[in-house]
Amino acid sequence: MNKMNEIIDVKHLEKLKTYFEQKPKMIVLAHANPDGDTLGGAIGVYLGLKSAGHDIDIACIDGVPEKYQFMAGTDLVMTDFDEDSYDAVIFVDCGNKKMVKFHETKPRIHSDKMIKINIDHHASNDHFGDINFVPLNVCSSTEVVYRLLQQLDIKITPAIATALLLGVYTDTGSFMHQNTTSSSYQVGAELLRLGANLSQISNKVFRSYDLKTLRLWGKVLENLHVTADRAAIVGIKKTDYTSIGATRADLEGVIDYVNALPEADYSVLLSEDEQGSVKASLRTRRDDIDVKALAEKFGGGGHVKAAGFTIPKGHLEKEIKWKIVTEG
Repeated sequence: MNKMNEIIDVKHLEKLKTYFEQKPKMIVLAHANPDGDTLGGAIGVYLGLKSAGHDIDIACIDGVPEKYQFMAGTDLVMTDFDEDSYDAVIFVDCGNKKMVKFHETKPRIHSDKMIKINIDHHASNDHFGDINFVPLNVCSSTEVVYRLLQQLDIKITPAIATALLLGVYTDTGSFMHQNTTSSSYQVGAELLRLGANLSQISNKVFRSYDLKTLRLWGKVLENLHVTADRAAIVGIKKTDYTSIGATRADLEGVIDYVNALPEADYSVLLSEDEQGSVKASLRTRRDDIDVKALAEKFGGGGHVKAAGFTIPKGHLEKEIKWKIVTEG
């Protein structure tokens, strides 16, 4: 079996092709608090299927963060939609279907009345779709999208290639995270040959920070605490970012700096979001620590070395502890 067939399940591919013959109206969804992989993948699906003549829209409940708005098609991303207008929903990079956060207001997208197409790469994914493309041996969901578009004989334009390379580049930490494989480099090289703009991705995502983001990251580092059991933990309240004109999205990436601490075995960033929930981002560099298992205890998921979870309707309270250390 070649690499392509390992990534794209042939039976589900044929099922998808047969379903497309019905010419359904579809919507592709990126998950809430979007990162480069979910947005790059969703944009890639949207632009690719649109170019092939499919009736498709795109949405993300939190919209598109400013640093990703350089991608073609981001101006068409909706933050709301009429669920009754669609026959199928395509989930991209969703370890579970509720990650899109539309489940409370749009229950139909999770019902039997809607065909669900599931494109992901997380081990926590339970194959909730009617049609699933969820291999576990790839670094990003955009790699899955890329192979799927190839199998559908859809031309990869420079705009699509840039969106897909964004996902590969961000989910591998610019090809430095442990999930980076030879396949990651191969896909990256192929996307570059197809016209992906790497310098634009690098400059917009990894080399551009506005003043409010740097100030917020300063608050994170100022409040950082390393516990006795070598956990680097920091909490950020909503007022910490609203007071300087920032949003929770400006926290993206700071957890990787926290995780660089040699004094810590794993890192936890707790933050209040704009909807009254608390989100946790977990990272580790160690091979003997599984932060995904920890996240799953709180209903979350992710990867062994990078995971997260959400506690709905909560807030953070700082706790200060003192102890007496005797000398001699």
